[in-house]
Amino acid sequence: MLLRTATEPLSLTARQRKATRGVLKSVAVSRVVYLLETQVSSGTANSHQTSAPHS
Repeated sequence: MLLRTATEPLSLTARQRKATRGVLKSVAVSRVVYLLETQVSSGTANSHQTSAPHS
């Protein structure tokens, strides 16, 4: 791994970064969807709460 990265620094590290970014994005998206679903389901009980930041 390290030797190969040293010989092809741009392509391999860029590829790994893109893969990591894609994984993080999908995790964040699924977490947001999950949070939104739970908020919507409990939103009927607490309808006075909005998504606005605390002031």
